[in-house]
Amino acid sequence: MSTCSLDSLAVSEPLSGTAQVAQCWVIIEQPGPWGRQALLESTIDPVLGQQLIERAEGTGTSLLLARHPDRTDRTITEHNVWVVHTSPGDCWMRHGLIRDLSELATWDFAAMAQGQLPPIGTKVADPTMFICTHSGRDTCCAIHGRALIAAVHEALPAEVRSSVWECSHLGGHRFAPTALTIPSGAVWGRLTTERALEIHAAAFAREITTDSYRGRSAWPQPLQVAEAHVRGVIQERAENALDVLWVLDDRAVPVRAGVRFENLAQLMAEVRHRDGRSWRVSVRTQEIAARAESCGKEPVTGTAWIPVAMSESANWR
Repeated sequence: MSTCSLDSLAVSEPLSGTAQVAQCWVIIEQPGPWGRQALLESTIDPVLGQQLIERAEGTGTSLLLARHPDRTDRTITEHNVWVVHTSPGDCWMRHGLIRDLSELATWDFAAMAQGQLPPIGTKVADPTMFICTHSGRDTCCAIHGRALIAAVHEALPAEVRSSVWECSHLGGHRFAPTALTIPSGAVWGRLTTERALEIHAAAFAREITTDSYRGRSAWPQPLQVAEAHVRGVIQERAENALDVLWVLDDRAVPVRAGVRFENLAQLMAEVRHRDGRSWRVSVRTQEIAARAESCGKEPVTGTAWIPVAMSESANWR
Protein backbone atom coordinates (compact mmCIF):
# COMPACT_ATOMS: atom_id res chain seq x y z
CA MET A 1 0.00 0.00 0.00
CA SER A 2 1.32 3.42 -0.94
CA THR A 3 1.69 6.05 1.78
CA CYS A 4 2.05 9.81 1.59
CA SER A 5 5.75 9.65 2.53
CA LEU A 6 6.45 7.17 -0.28
CA ASP A 7 4.46 9.33 -2.74
CA SER A 8 6.47 12.42 -1.79
CA LEU A 9 9.75 10.59 -2.15
CA ALA A 10 8.71 9.11 -5.50
CA VAL A 11 8.19 12.56 -7.05
CA SER A 12 11.40 13.93 -5.45
CA GLU A 13 9.55 16.62 -3.52
CA PRO A 14 12.15 18.98 -2.00
CA LEU A 15 12.50 19.07 1.77
CA SER A 16 13.95 22.57 1.94
CA GLY A 17 11.45 25.31 2.69
CA THR A 18 8.75 23.06 4.16
CA ALA A 19 9.07 23.86 7.89
CA GLN A 20 6.05 25.24 9.69
CA VAL A 21 6.48 28.99 10.25
CA ALA A 22 6.68 29.92 13.93
CA GLN A 23 8.72 32.59 15.66
CA CYS A 24 7.77 31.02 19.00
CA TRP A 25 6.87 27.48 20.07
CA VAL A 26 4.92 26.50 23.17
CA ILE A 27 5.34 22.79 23.83
CA ILE A 28 3.13 21.25 26.52
CA GLU A 29 3.61 17.85 28.10
CA GLN A 30 0.35 15.92 27.87
CA PRO A 31 0.55 12.12 28.14
CA GLY A 32 -2.10 9.76 26.84
CA PRO A 33 -3.69 9.56 23.37
CA TRP A 34 -4.09 12.52 21.03
CA GLY A 35 -6.88 12.71 18.48
CA ARG A 36 -6.59 14.39 15.10
CA GLN A 37 -6.74 17.84 16.71
CA ALA A 38 -4.42 17.23 19.63
CA LEU A 39 -5.35 20.26 21.74
CA LEU A 40 -9.06 19.45 21.41
CA GLU A 41 -8.86 15.66 21.55
CA SER A 42 -6.61 14.77 24.46
CA THR A 43 -6.98 14.84 28.23
CA ILE A 44 -6.59 18.62 28.16
CA ASP A 45 -9.90 20.38 28.78
CA PRO A 46 -11.16 21.02 25.20
CA VAL A 47 -12.50 24.43 26.24
CA LEU A 48 -8.98 25.42 27.29
CA GLY A 49 -7.58 23.83 24.14
CA GLN A 50 -9.87 25.96 21.99
CA GLN A 51 -8.90 29.09 23.94
CA LEU A 52 -5.22 28.41 23.33
CA ILE A 53 -5.78 27.78 19.62
CA GLU A 54 -7.71 31.03 19.24
CA ARG A 55 -5.21 33.08 21.24
CA ALA A 56 -2.27 31.74 19.23
CA GLU A 57 -3.84 32.06 15.77
CA GLY A 58 -2.04 34.58 13.58
CA THR A 59 0.45 35.59 16.27
CA GLY A 60 3.54 33.71 15.06
CA THR A 61 3.36 31.32 18.04
CA SER A 62 2.66 27.62 17.48
CA LEU A 63 1.47 25.04 20.01
CA LEU A 64 2.52 21.39 20.33
CA LEU A 65 1.78 18.58 22.74
CA ALA A 66 4.60 16.31 23.91
CA ARG A 67 5.06 13.10 25.86
CA HIS A 68 8.06 11.01 26.84
CA PRO A 69 8.15 7.24 26.29
CA ASP A 70 9.73 6.74 29.72
CA ARG A 71 6.93 8.64 31.52
CA THR A 72 4.08 6.14 31.36
CA ASP A 73 1.82 7.73 34.00
CA ARG A 74 -1.12 9.33 32.20
CA THR A 75 -2.32 11.31 35.24
CA ILE A 76 0.49 13.78 35.91
CA THR A 77 0.04 16.68 38.34
CA GLU A 78 2.70 18.92 36.77
CA HIS A 79 3.33 19.43 33.07
CA ASN A 80 6.71 20.14 31.49
CA VAL A 81 6.32 23.25 29.34
CA TRP A 82 8.88 24.73 26.95
CA VAL A 83 8.55 28.27 25.53
CA VAL A 84 10.98 29.02 22.72
CA HIS A 85 11.83 32.13 20.72
CA THR A 86 13.50 30.96 17.52
CA SER A 87 14.86 34.08 15.79
CA PRO A 88 18.62 33.79 15.12
CA GLY A 89 20.51 36.34 17.18
CA ASP A 90 17.70 36.31 19.75
CA CYS A 91 17.15 32.56 20.05
CA TRP A 92 16.40 31.39 23.58
CA MET A 93 13.96 29.38 25.67
CA ARG A 94 12.50 28.79 29.08
CA HIS A 95 11.42 25.50 30.61
CA GLY A 96 9.38 24.85 33.72
CA LEU A 97 6.69 22.76 35.38
CA ILE A 98 3.10 24.04 35.37
CA ARG A 99 0.39 22.53 37.55
CA ASP A 100 -2.60 24.38 36.07
CA LEU A 101 -2.46 24.69 32.27
CA SER A 102 -5.13 27.41 32.31
CA GLU A 103 -2.20 29.74 33.12
CA LEU A 104 -1.22 29.49 29.46
CA ALA A 105 -4.46 31.21 28.42
CA THR A 106 -3.23 34.40 30.12
CA TRP A 107 -0.07 34.59 28.02
CA ASP A 108 0.44 37.18 25.27
CA PHE A 109 1.30 34.97 22.30
CA ALA A 110 1.97 37.91 19.96
CA ALA A 111 4.51 39.36 22.40
CA MET A 112 6.09 35.94 22.76
CA ALA A 113 6.66 35.80 18.99
CA GLN A 114 8.61 39.04 19.43
CA GLY A 115 10.82 37.47 22.11
CA GLN A 116 8.97 38.50 25.28
CA LEU A 117 8.64 35.11 26.94
CA PRO A 118 6.61 34.55 30.11
CA PRO A 119 8.68 34.06 33.30
CA ILE A 120 8.02 30.34 33.78
CA GLY A 121 10.68 28.04 35.19
CA THR A 122 14.21 28.97 34.18
CA LYS A 123 16.09 30.00 31.09
CA VAL A 124 17.74 26.90 29.61
CA ALA A 125 20.32 26.38 26.89
CA ASP A 126 20.55 22.61 26.35
CA PRO A 127 18.56 21.56 23.28
CA THR A 128 15.65 19.16 23.09
CA MET A 129 14.50 17.11 20.10
CA PHE A 130 10.84 16.38 19.42
CA ILE A 131 9.88 13.59 16.99
CA CYS A 132 6.36 13.58 15.57
CA THR A 133 4.45 10.40 16.46
CA HIS A 134 0.96 11.81 16.00
CA SER A 135 -0.91 8.68 14.92
CA GLY A 136 -4.27 10.44 15.20
CA ARG A 137 -3.17 12.76 12.39
CA ASP A 138 -1.40 10.46 9.91
CA THR A 139 -0.33 6.84 9.46
CA CYS A 140 3.20 7.77 8.39
CA CYS A 141 3.81 9.73 11.59
CA ALA A 142 2.60 6.75 13.62
CA ILE A 143 4.66 4.12 11.83
CA HIS A 144 7.86 6.01 11.03
CA GLY A 145 7.86 8.42 13.97
CA ARG A 146 7.36 5.75 16.61
CA ALA A 147 9.98 3.50 15.04
CA LEU A 148 12.44 6.39 14.96
CA ILE A 149 12.04 7.48 18.57
CA ALA A 150 12.34 3.87 19.74
CA ALA A 151 15.57 3.44 17.78
CA VAL A 152 17.00 6.78 18.94
CA HIS A 153 16.25 6.01 22.58
CA GLU A 154 17.84 2.60 22.24
CA ALA A 155 21.01 4.16 20.81
CA LEU A 156 21.33 7.00 23.34
CA PRO A 157 22.73 6.62 26.86
CA ALA A 158 19.98 6.53 29.49
CA GLU A 159 20.99 9.90 30.94
CA VAL A 160 20.50 11.62 27.55
CA ARG A 161 17.09 10.17 26.63
CA SER A 162 15.33 12.97 28.50
CA SER A 163 16.33 15.27 25.62
CA VAL A 164 14.27 13.36 23.01
CA TRP A 165 10.46 13.48 23.22
CA GLU A 166 7.44 12.58 21.10
CA CYS A 167 5.30 15.45 19.81
CA SER A 168 2.06 16.16 17.98
CA HIS A 169 1.71 17.32 14.38
CA LEU A 170 4.71 19.29 13.04
CA GLY A 171 3.31 19.73 9.54
CA GLY A 172 4.29 17.71 6.48
CA HIS A 173 3.28 14.11 7.26
CA ARG A 174 4.62 13.19 3.82
CA PHE A 175 8.15 13.93 5.06
CA ALA A 176 7.85 11.48 7.98
CA PRO A 177 9.63 10.81 10.15
CA THR A 178 9.90 14.48 11.09
CA ALA A 179 11.49 16.25 14.04
CA LEU A 180 11.95 19.68 15.62
CA THR A 181 15.00 20.77 17.58
CA ILE A 182 14.78 23.64 20.05
CA PRO A 183 15.82 26.35 20.72
CA SER A 184 16.90 26.63 17.06
CA GLY A 185 13.44 25.94 15.67
CA ALA A 186 15.07 23.77 13.00
CA VAL A 187 12.75 21.21 11.42
CA TRP A 188 13.83 17.94 9.82
CA GLY A 189 12.31 15.27 7.58
CA ARG A 190 12.84 11.80 6.07
CA LEU A 191 15.01 10.94 9.03
CA THR A 192 16.95 7.75 9.55
CA THR A 193 18.18 6.74 12.99
CA GLU A 194 21.72 7.71 12.02
CA ARG A 195 20.65 11.15 10.77
CA ALA A 196 18.53 11.79 13.88
CA LEU A 197 21.46 10.92 16.14
CA GLU A 198 23.74 13.20 14.11
CA ILE A 199 21.24 16.07 14.33
CA HIS A 200 20.84 15.49 18.07
CA ALA A 201 24.62 15.63 18.62
CA ALA A 202 24.95 18.69 16.36
CA ALA A 203 22.26 20.52 18.33
CA PHE A 204 24.33 20.13 21.50
CA ALA A 205 27.29 21.57 19.59
CA ARG A 206 25.02 24.47 18.44
CA GLU A 207 25.32 23.32 14.84
CA ILE A 208 22.99 22.64 11.89
CA THR A 209 23.68 20.42 8.92
CA THR A 210 21.77 20.60 5.65
CA ASP A 211 21.08 16.86 5.30
CA SER A 212 17.35 16.19 5.96
CA TYR A 213 16.95 19.91 6.75
CA ARG A 214 13.51 21.40 6.07
CA GLY A 215 14.35 24.87 7.42
CA ARG A 216 14.17 27.08 10.47
CA SER A 217 10.69 28.00 11.56
CA ALA A 218 11.61 31.64 12.27
CA TRP A 219 11.29 32.47 8.54
CA PRO A 220 8.64 32.02 5.84
CA GLN A 221 9.30 29.12 3.48
CA PRO A 222 11.10 30.96 0.63
CA LEU A 223 13.52 32.49 3.13
CA GLN A 224 14.04 29.04 4.65
CA VAL A 225 15.13 27.87 1.19
CA ALA A 226 17.56 30.78 0.78
CA GLU A 227 19.19 30.16 4.18
CA ALA A 228 19.52 26.42 3.60
CA HIS A 229 21.02 27.01 0.15
CA VAL A 230 23.68 29.43 1.42
CA ARG A 231 24.40 27.19 4.39
CA GLY A 232 25.05 24.29 2.04
CA VAL A 233 27.16 26.25 -0.46
CA ILE A 234 29.48 27.83 2.12
CA GLN A 235 29.36 24.73 4.38
CA GLU A 236 28.32 26.76 7.41
CA ARG A 237 27.37 24.64 10.43
CA ALA A 238 27.15 27.24 13.21
CA GLU A 239 23.53 27.36 14.32
CA ASN A 240 23.04 31.13 14.49
CA ALA A 241 25.60 32.31 11.94
CA LEU A 242 23.00 33.31 9.33
CA ASP A 243 20.02 35.63 9.15
CA VAL A 244 17.66 36.16 6.20
CA LEU A 245 15.90 39.29 4.95
CA TRP A 246 13.48 39.98 2.11
CA VAL A 247 14.80 42.19 -0.71
CA LEU A 248 12.07 44.68 -1.56
CA ASP A 249 12.79 47.50 -4.02
CA ASP A 250 16.48 46.56 -3.75
CA ARG A 251 16.43 47.04 0.05
CA ALA A 252 16.86 44.15 2.46
CA VAL A 253 14.14 44.34 5.11
CA PRO A 254 13.17 42.03 7.99
CA VAL A 255 9.99 40.01 7.54
CA ARG A 256 7.33 40.67 10.17
CA ALA A 257 5.68 37.78 11.99
CA GLY A 258 2.66 36.58 10.04
CA VAL A 259 3.83 37.75 6.58
CA ARG A 260 3.09 35.14 3.91
CA PHE A 261 4.17 34.85 0.28
CA GLU A 262 1.28 32.87 -1.19
CA ASN A 263 0.72 35.33 -4.04
CA LEU A 264 4.35 35.47 -5.15
CA ALA A 265 6.01 33.08 -7.59
CA GLN A 266 9.53 34.43 -7.07
CA LEU A 267 11.45 36.74 -4.77
CA MET A 268 14.93 37.82 -3.76
CA ALA A 269 16.33 37.14 -0.30
CA GLU A 270 19.48 38.44 1.33
CA VAL A 271 21.29 35.98 3.58
CA ARG A 272 23.64 37.68 6.03
CA HIS A 273 26.50 36.07 7.92
CA ARG A 274 27.33 37.44 11.36
CA ASP A 275 30.89 38.10 10.10
CA GLY A 276 29.55 40.73 7.67
CA ARG A 277 29.35 38.70 4.45
CA SER A 278 26.06 38.56 2.56
CA TRP A 279 24.53 36.87 -0.47
CA ARG A 280 21.54 37.61 -2.67
CA VAL A 281 19.54 34.44 -3.40
CA SER A 282 16.80 34.31 -6.01
CA VAL A 283 14.10 31.72 -5.27
CA ARG A 284 11.00 30.75 -7.22
CA THR A 285 8.15 28.28 -7.08
CA GLN A 286 8.21 25.03 -9.01
CA GLU A 287 5.32 22.67 -9.64
CA ILE A 288 5.49 19.25 -7.99
CA ALA A 289 3.94 16.18 -9.58
CA ALA A 290 0.79 14.84 -7.97
CA ARG A 291 1.33 13.20 -4.59
CA ALA A 292 -0.82 12.59 -1.54
CA GLU A 293 -0.32 15.30 1.08
CA SER A 294 -1.55 12.93 3.78
CA CYS A 295 -2.29 9.22 3.95
CA GLY A 296 -5.75 8.39 2.62
CA LYS A 297 -6.06 11.57 0.54
CA GLU A 298 -6.16 11.73 -3.24
CA PRO A 299 -2.92 12.82 -4.97
CA VAL A 300 -2.76 16.53 -5.86
CA THR A 301 -0.14 18.66 -7.56
CA GLY A 302 1.75 21.14 -5.40
CA THR A 303 4.46 23.76 -5.47
CA ALA A 304 7.85 24.02 -3.85
CA TRP A 305 10.24 26.94 -3.44
CA ILE A 306 13.64 26.32 -5.03
CA PRO A 307 16.84 28.42 -5.28
CA VAL A 308 17.75 29.50 -8.81
CA ALA A 309 20.71 31.89 -8.35
CA MET A 310 23.10 33.08 -5.66
CA SER A 311 25.58 35.93 -5.77
CA GLU A 312 27.78 37.57 -3.18
CA SER A 313 26.74 41.10 -2.24
CA ALA A 314 28.29 43.96 -0.32
CA ASN A 315 29.35 43.56 3.30
CA TRP A 316 26.22 44.45 5.27
CA ARG A 317 28.00 46.00 8.25
